[in-house]
Amino acid sequence: MKILISNDDGIFAPGIEALVAAFAGAGHEVIVCAPDSQRSAASHGLTIGKPLTVKEMDFPGAKKAYAIGGTPADCVKLGLMVLCPEVEAVVSGVNRGYNVGSDILYSGTVAAAMEGAICGRPALAISQTERRMDYSKAADLAASLFETMIKHPLGPLRVLNVNYPECDEIRGVVTAKMDQLHYTETYSPTVHDGLPAYALSGVIDEGKLQSDDYQKLCQGYATVTILQYDMTDLTSTNVWNALV
Repeated sequence: MKILISNDDGIFAPGIEALVAAFAGAGHEVIVCAPDSQRSAASHGLTIGKPLTVKEMDFPGAKKAYAIGGTPADCVKLGLMVLCPEVEAVVSGVNRGYNVGSDILYSGTVAAAMEGAICGRPALAISQTERRMDYSKAADLAASLFETMIKHPLGPLRVLNVNYPECDEIRGVVTAKMDQLHYTETYSPTVHDGLPAYALSGVIDEGKLQSDDYQKLCQGYATVTILQYDMTDLTSTNVWNALV
């Protein structure tokens, strides 16, 4: 298949290099459309009101590669509409850091895959803990699960969100649901360009019950969470039908 590969860590990140190698090695034709710099936590933002720069790059394993001055969603949207409309699927990653629980809402990696789904392509996002330096096993798992997804389509506006655990040999692959992750967070005061500024930092609060997908990763499983674009709360919507 012809596959667009993107990420949010930037085109020079080792995770995307491993992902391209895995999919090219599996016989797919790969085109890279990725941000020209780090864009983590960009969520599903799009660049409006200014042009997106595009620089064609050499990328081992890819038929073509473009470094784009925009968000991950920008990269996929521009790729599918202009640069490579012939591609048949979108894969995003391998992200440095899990995309589980409520963190999914902030993820540029997941947003790149979701933009692919919105544009009508099968889509997969793959992430792993930042404590792993080797991305090849996660990339190989993504290539394997991609084949399953193609044989058993998810349906429209769905993304297969995959996470690889810290251990080298996984206990297996399990499905999981997302929920809230609890953080202890701090905004530290600083100065930037002569102005008062605040820098956000945080760690997961392990003392609180965590999301199902995160717990299973901590147990050594790779997780698969099927995400959908429609976030409508049907129960509350039905209640409000009687109120308005």
